[in-house]
Amino acid sequence: MDKLFPFEEIGGIAEFSQDPEEIITQYRLLKVEADTVRENDKVVIRSLLGDFYGKQLEVGIGFERAWGSILSGDYFELFKLPDGNYLFVFADISGHGLPAYTTLVRLRCAVIVAVKGYHKHFTRGEKLNAEKLIRNITTLFTDLMEVAGSKDFASVLFTLITSEDDKYHLQFFNRGMYFPLVVRRFQDELIDVYDLNESEKGWLPVKGFLLSSELRELLGEKYNEYNSCTFILYEGDSLLYTTDGILEAKEDKNGQSEYGMDRLKNRLIRHIQQKTLTPQEVINRVFDDVYRFMGKRRNQHDDMTAVLINLPLVR
Repeated sequence: MDKLFPFEEIGGIAEFSQDPEEIITQYRLLKVEADTVRENDKVVIRSLLGDFYGKQLEVGIGFERAWGSILSGDYFELFKLPDGNYLFVFADISGHGLPAYTTLVRLRCAVIVAVKGYHKHFTRGEKLNAEKLIRNITTLFTDLMEVAGSKDFASVLFTLITSEDDKYHLQFFNRGMYFPLVVRRFQDELIDVYDLNESEKGWLPVKGFLLSSELRELLGEKYNEYNSCTFILYEGDSLLYTTDGILEAKEDKNGQSEYGMDRLKNRLIRHIQQKTLTPQEVINRVFDDVYRFMGKRRNQHDDMTAVLINLPLVR
């Protein structure tokens, strides 16, 4: 039987202990609140990218909850740091519904507290200690999970973005997340595609452990290793972040085949080559492709999130 109203997400209601109409009203109010929060997040990201090192960037954002869910465990947020650079946080929380959303809130609180602390103690002319900032975020988050006694975990990709003339340095601190895809263009012509999850073309991806209080207890000091890797973007490039809800979407025919990275890469290239499409239109078409692959909306068993950023070409 399909879950029409996810009662466990609105206060842990297991039975109709309240009036059904009241429960449905709570459901609708919660859904409106969740939608409002996510739309506000999109507005904030677009406004920050609207003046990105003095340039206008274009962004496309796709976000769909798992079938029957009001709340999501996917999280993305862009922060402007006091030294003028940026931190982009892209995360996927284990589980669904209220438990995943609760973990998301803990992660977001940890990020905000750590970033605000950096703002408070920043000295003009100081160089950002990226490792220290990420360490503070992950320690705060893991402490919160431990205090709550939660066994859930978070996959997070922290991207520190710095600018240098016509290029951008992306320093990745990856804790169990997919790396993005990069589409490289020159004079409006597509010339290359990088899957940063693969070791290719001189690129070597580095990943750390998932964020979890249980893992910290198990791994000890090894949990606190913060190795990073850096990729250089050029003006004209496109950058696509995606959660595993898209990549692991199951085909409707047999439920075994997954959408996968190769299919996503091919669709992305095909849509970007249509030069008249905006990043949002590209994202919309990618999501349409995924839903055609799944066959029915109810076959979506995980949250799906994608963010496509276009860096402008210098004219």
